[in-house]
Amino acid sequence: MIVDTHCHLDFDRFSDDLDDVFARAADAGVAGYVLIGINPDSWRATQVIAEQRSNVWRAAGLHPNSVSELWDTGLLAALQREVESGELVAVGEIGVDLYRSDDSRELQLEAFEAQLLLAQNAGLPVVIHQRAAESEVLDVLRRHQPVAGVMHCFSGDWDFARACLEVGLHLGVGGIATFPSAAATREAIRQAPLDRLLLETDAPFLAPQPVRGKRNEPAYLAHVVDTVAGTCGVSSASIEEETTRNAINVFGLTI
Repeated sequence: MIVDTHCHLDFDRFSDDLDDVFARAADAGVAGYVLIGINPDSWRATQVIAEQRSNVWRAAGLHPNSVSELWDTGLLAALQREVESGELVAVGEIGVDLYRSDDSRELQLEAFEAQLLLAQNAGLPVVIHQRAAESEVLDVLRRHQPVAGVMHCFSGDWDFARACLEVGLHLGVGGIATFPSAAATREAIRQAPLDRLLLETDAPFLAPQPVRGKRNEPAYLAHVVDTVAGTCGVSSASIEEETTRNAINVFGLTI
């Protein structure tokens, strides 16, 4: 039994076969899903899916790549209403992404900190996206530690992993950990306590190495489990049990 703690099953790439995606995932042992809403349209779409399935939960936030277009006080107020609805298990994904440009750096930082504070005031964990912004994200987190939640799509080395753990976060482990080029990330996973690891796909993105290039989906988490188990020197069953317990604890899931 495993939990996909980060997937985007509301995206158009799943519109034609979503029931089949859930069926394949169930056959692979996936027992729960956290759908990540990245903007108001996504919040609504994930809500529809979650209302139809008892093992699907929602997170909502404004993705940093949409900050320039959508961030304002109205957006924050709308997210506050989402939080107050009681339907969310986390705020996210939120964070800072400077991979393509740093033109919106200050606005991204403003949006990140505001959403982080909203989550903390509500007692909710956060789902954090960072790309080419490790120092910027850590600066914010350290000002507001301890921070409950997850560093999504963890792809860093042990130094970054340790910094995330020190502020209170879990590490979200997905397809990147299976890539041949990700030796430093696997070493960080090996050193991290098992009770601080979560499994995720980021579906439809970042399919694991054995199916790389395909549309990612929750059923492929089995490849990630095997990689983490081999990296940590434990059984796949142990990784499934530990990460499921972690998902339940972090997000307050009932499975």
